[in-house]
Amino acid sequence: MIEKRMQICLLILFFFLNLTLGGQYERHLLKTLFVKQQHNPFERPAKSDSASVSVDLRFSLLNLIEFNTQNKILTASFWMTQSWNDYSMTWKSKDYGNISELRVPSKNIWLPDIVLYNSIDSNDDNDMKRNVVISNDGKVLYVSPRIYKSICSSNTNSFSVFKFGSWTFDKTGINLTTTTNDQIDTSSYVNNDEWDLINSSALHNEVKYECCQEIYQSIVLTIEIRRKFNNLSTGKNSSESKDK
Repeated sequence: MIEKRMQICLLILFFFLNLTLGGQYERHLLKTLFVKQQHNPFERPAKSDSASVSVDLRFSLLNLIEFNTQNKILTASFWMTQSWNDYSMTWKSKDYGNISELRVPSKNIWLPDIVLYNSIDSNDDNDMKRNVVISNDGKVLYVSPRIYKSICSSNTNSFSVFKFGSWTFDKTGINLTTTTNDQIDTSSYVNNDEWDLINSSALHNEVKYECCQEIYQSIVLTIEIRRKFNNLSTGKNSSESKDK
């Protein structure tokens, strides 16, 4: 009985010892990255002043919140996923209790200044600052829920375009990429009771203006929707359109 109690006590002691050491490793790692290395969240994470930071931008469409037919405004919710590499945020996990990832407030690191260019709502920058995930190889992952509004054409099928890009950087500062094969992720999409989602795409675009030498990039989302109608003969909803 005494030996069994001793074993239980040793297990409990070992458990709390691991918790304590784990906390010490993470604390030491955070101090190394943000204090000893004097990390500056305003500094673009490029290896040189002339190097560009590659930012991968992806979108997941969650639902169509509303389509105001009178004003032709589509309101939709997305997950926006940004990822890039920060050369100053690397470490050997074996030196820090095998910690391979950190979650830190996004305000503490550099973030790409990605905005919706054709926003019609001053509150479109509805990003409550959330944590980012930093891997020991320097990869930074930032996922945030967004609600955006855009003008939509109002024909039999309605098209809405959302154009995203850096607010202040051209291609030499931020190099935008997208790894979604020209598609918006709809795996988490929830059907709308009034509108059918017909098609969606996410295309990379580059433009050079006559006034400037720089190349400006954007990711252009296109969403095509069609109003559902009630098939009186069957009493079921159909996504087939009728010619009037």
